[in-house]
Order: sequence, then structure tokens, then C-alpha cells
Amino acid sequence: MTVNIDLSLLRVFEALMAEQSVSRAARHIGLAQPSLSHALNRLRHTFDDPLFVNANGTMLPTARARQLAPQIRDVISRTESLLVNGAKFDPGSAAAEFTVMAADYVEFLLLPALIDHLREHAPGIRVVWQSADRDRAFERLERGEVDFRMAWWTEPASTLRSKQLFSDSFVCIARKGHPDIADGTLAEAAFLQGFHAVVQPTRSGQAYQALETAFSRRNSVRKVAVQVQNAFSLCNAVAHSDLFGALPQRFALRMVKDFDIQVVQIPFAVGMARQALYWHERTHKSASHKWFRALVSEVTEQL
Repeated sequence: MTVNIDLSLLRVFEALMAEQSVSRAARHIGLAQPSLSHALNRLRHTFDDPLFVNANGTMLPTARARQLAPQIRDVISRTESLLVNGAKFDPGSAAAEFTVMAADYVEFLLLPALIDHLREHAPGIRVVWQSADRDRAFERLERGEVDFRMAWWTEPASTLRSKQLFSDSFVCIARKGHPDIADGTLAEAAFLQGFHAVVQPTRSGQAYQALETAFSRRNSVRKVAVQVQNAFSLCNAVAHSDLFGALPQRFALRMVKDFDIQVVQIPFAVGMARQALYWHERTHKSASHKWFRALVSEVTEQL
């Protein structure tokens, strides 16, 4: 039996899997809600399954929908690749969306220059930022749920391509007037024996691991008083306490303008914070992706 199915229907399926809400899925792909509901009915007829059932306002995928999800994602990715690879790309007139997974501090550093460039040269390009998710990052790149990841993998998968962006030193942040800091200098003993605020390890893998390794080499265990969700909360916690924190230097120096903190050198060697851009082999020859990769490289060179 031959079945004809519109690619737009598969996009509706994908949006419903991601949002689990008809209204949110409609907004996600720019459809009116009645149109999306009609598309869902067509999908149900095509696959002879409810696919999504309403449970207290949430559209939960059926077992059949969960089985179909990776196959539909693969069809969409392959079709997109077929259509865009090798094609000309004009950022000035194009309408496209790129999804980027990155640490909050990397997003913060890149956004101003990126927004300025897009507004002036590529007004139809939309960039969607997603929080760092170290445990699922590769899976999401493989499935096409994100286009790029900014992070650092020591051994990236063979299906990924990458380009190194920048590196940075880790520095200590502390509140202004901290009793253990004199003339901008922090003693090693004070840093080792003091209490620290840290960002969740899954969201700050490099900083957390670098400091843990450095402490371990000194036969010491870092005393963590509070664990926060992001670097901005870390700055806030440090500004209102005697806790120490550690951040990449570029970001820390920017935070001095917004928080009552000071930046000092960590009194012993700590590994570098490194950032690279990763993308899947599937999109390597895509003209639009090539353009975006070049733009990211250009922006990071200005940091």
C-alpha cells in the first residue's frame, strides 16, 4: 500500500512530542490551533492510532507515538539535508532557525554581538538557546533536536564535527570586603579551607571538575555550602556571603558590573575553561549551517 504524507504533518508530530500541548505546539511551528488539531486528526488516521491522548491538559504520547518518534525525526532530518545541502544560502532574505545548547555564561557572552549581527544582516534568522544538558547533549544532536552544542568534549563521537572557539582561565569571585582577601590577593590556605558556592555539576562540568581536581591534588576536599542552578545565582550567592566561587575570567569580569563582587586569581593552578562548537555530520555541508558556524566563529573572535 502506498501512503502519501505531507512533511508538514511530520513537523506537527515532532512539535507535539516536544511540547505535549496543542496550543504550545501550534505556536512552536507557527500554525493556528484549529489547523494543528486538523493535522493531528490526519496523523491519527494515517497511523491508525490516537498518537497523543489528553491527560489533565497534557497531550501524552501513546506507545505507538514513542515508537515512531525517532523514525520521524530521522525522516525530517534526511529530508532537510536533501533540500539544503549544497544549496545557496542568502542570510539577508532567508528565514531559518538554529537551536544551540550552551552554558548560560557562553550564551551571555555571545548574545550582544550575535543579536546586532542578525538584526543588521539576517533579520529572518532565529536562534533558540537551550540550557546545557551534558548527559543528553549527544543524543539530542544525533536526533536533530539541537543543531549545535557549545561545550568541550575530550573525545567527541565520530559522527560529530567541531571547531574550537576560545579558552579562558578560571578565577575566584568573592564579595567586596571579603575578610580573607587583602590587596586583591587570596592565600591558598584560605581558599582551600573556606566554604564555596558551586553551579550544579551537570550544568558546569568544566568548572566543577577543574576545581575538584585541583583540590584533590592538594589532598583537600572542597567545602560546598550551596549548589545553585546557574552562574548568575552563583554571583548573587557570593555577593551576599563570605562564600567563594569560581568562574571563567571573561564572564567573571562582566559580572563585576552587576554584582557587588571582586575577581581575584585562584592561588594555585587550575585547568582552563575551553569551548568548542559541535554539530552533526548530517548538517556539515548545509549552506545555512556553514554560514551560522562562520558567524559564531566571528563573534567569538571579538570576545
